Amino acid sequence: MSQPKNALPMLLAVAAGLGAAAYFLLLNKEPVEKKKVADVPADTGSRIVDPAEPPGTSTATTNPAPTTVTPPAPTPPSRPDLPPPPAPGNAGSQQYRAQLQQIDNLPANEQYAARRKLLAEWVAVDPSAAVQALEQVPEDHRAGTLSAVAQAWGKVEPEAAAAWALELPQADSVRALAASVTGWFQVDRVAAKAYATELEPGPYRTEILKSMVANWAGPPRSAAEWLGTLQEGTGRNQALSSIFSQWGRTSPAMAEAWVMQSPHGNLRDHATVGLSRGLLTRDPGKALRYAQQIEDTGVKTMQLRSMVNDYARTCISCHRSGKPGCLREPVSGLPEHLVPAQQKSRVFNIVRRNLPK
Repeated sequence: MSQPKNALPMLLAVAAGLGAAAYFLLLNKEPVEKKKVADVPADTGSRIVDPAEPPGTSTATTNPAPTTVTPPAPTPPSRPDLPPPPAPGNAGSQQYRAQLQQIDNLPANEQYAARRKLLAEWVAVDPSAAVQALEQVPEDHRAGTLSAVAQAWGKVEPEAAAAWALELPQADSVRALAASVTGWFQVDRVAAKAYATELEPGPYRTEILKSMVANWAGPPRSAAEWLGTLQEGTGRNQALSSIFSQWGRTSPAMAEAWVMQSPHGNLRDHATVGLSRGLLTRDPGKALRYAQQIEDTGVKTMQLRSMVNDYARTCISCHRSGKPGCLREPVSGLPEHLVPAQQKSRVFNIVRRNLPK
């Protein structure tokens, strides 16, 4: 009977040890979970898409990819001052079909423009037949032709054009809706701007804003001021960069004045990105100085690395034309955390190989 008595303290000790171990495991569990939450990056707003992205491609900034929300088709107000929509089954389609077949006999470098022009005219006469004919367009000509058709249709029948665009596969759908709303914008700016303003953030809104700004019939200042009233986001940022890139090429002094008078923050940063791009071929040195004034580190890094990637072409152009503002010395002095030495070395070697000794 003495053995069970002697075993009791040992059993109690083992139970206490197991209880203590379980307690410490529970204590350690919550910090681990908190650390996992803390390690998930928050939405930090404007950040670079790709530090080495060459200029002329998708610009500016991006946020974590949102779920694409398909927007509603527009409901344009009644416009009795505009021509009525085309009647279905117009007899003129037979003539357009014959012309479309004849385009195959043109030189290859003339076929793309000819198809775009013909189908854009056709869709204003018989949308159903023109859309069917679009399926015959060669794949390498499809994107631009689709945009031309959607834009022409949007001018005369925006609701139908948008409904058709929204039924396409997403890549085509985004492009076609942007083009159709742009066509609508060209005949009813107020209604089209209101529609674009109310769209949810995402690829549709981004492409529509960029397309509208690219086809803005009026002073760039009015486009910039309208964009300044919109909610901050990728679409507004890219549209701002686009309009200031254009403005920086055509009226740099006015574009610079607008940027310098605007309040510090996201809007000014993305306007400065566009201004820097617009000035690059005119005055590379000034373009670089503007890029260095961007306050958001991610946006600044993206633009500086883009300029360094393009440095070889810019430098060779300056050398041959005698333009002011060579970038070699300023580029050499850019901090390593903004532009790595390896990237600088690569473009300097390209310049050395292409400039005369």
